[in-house]
Amino acid sequence: MWSGLLPGGFAAFFLALSYIFSGMSVRRNHRVGTLGLLCRAHIVMGVLAAIGLIFFWTPSIRDGFSIYIVPLVFSIFFYLLGQASLFVAQRTIDPSRVVPLLGLKLVILALLNVYIVPRIAFFGKPGDVYGIWQWCGIGMTLLSAALLNKAGRKIPLSGFMWVLGACTGYALSDTFIEVLVRRLRELGEATGEVGLMGTTRPAIVAAFLSYVLCGLVCLCLVGFFRIPKDMKAIRVWGWISPFAVCWLIAMLFLFTCFGRVGTVNGNIIQSSRGIIAILLGALLAKLGFTELEEKVDWQVFVRRLIAGALMIGAIAAFNYK
Repeated sequence: MWSGLLPGGFAAFFLALSYIFSGMSVRRNHRVGTLGLLCRAHIVMGVLAAIGLIFFWTPSIRDGFSIYIVPLVFSIFFYLLGQASLFVAQRTIDPSRVVPLLGLKLVILALLNVYIVPRIAFFGKPGDVYGIWQWCGIGMTLLSAALLNKAGRKIPLSGFMWVLGACTGYALSDTFIEVLVRRLRELGEATGEVGLMGTTRPAIVAAFLSYVLCGLVCLCLVGFFRIPKDMKAIRVWGWISPFAVCWLIAMLFLFTCFGRVGTVNGNIIQSSRGIIAILLGALLAKLGFTELEEKVDWQVFVRRLIAGALMIGAIAAFNYK
């Protein structure tokens, strides 16, 4: 787990920043629409990822396409569903609260592992059997969510449901990301390509491939989500670009973390993004960005920190063996 600590920590920091930038963009450009902003952000990411992929390119990436295409497609499909849900949720929920709430992905993963995936893949056979630590983790997650709901303005039910949609998309995407990285590493070992061997390079290539494909998909869709004529297009692109850059940097670190320590330990490390987002949210409110973050008293702030810490503890407890 220690080898993934540094990239996981950087991923958490840039994720927290990206959620703040996406919240700003969604609230200040709401007339463009959630999907319009999402498409433009991923076109920016796709261009940057394509440039990055040039430096990591090897012939095996092209020749071995059939080996990793399935997890690649499924990972970006569920990722885009999750990302779209998150953008909608951020219309009504502050970043300092929506980020810790993403820890509810733990509950989604638990439901998938126990009830849904086994019944689909194993014809009704029982799934994972959880012990006391796992149930404590699930309980702490729900307690953290309840505490966050009481820490400031009441979270609307519609916003909360969109957060659950985001958690579901991210949970399924993470599963396929791990498969994608493993397939690329196996491809490197089979062909002897140095550019796909080890733990870091296959993860970075997986990230670049994912966001190039996301960019291509969004390029095909962006025409359906036009910018209103009375709005400056350059302004919209300018607002969404900081989110795109921070998110892509975060994903490079996160894929590296997953490649080194797996999605379980990777999710434990990156769960610190909740605490970081709460601290950044308090700073934004103090600086006067109250349209993005409500100004709260120290008691509510401490309650949010406790909720964020509970979520980290929940993820650690759930994965305790």
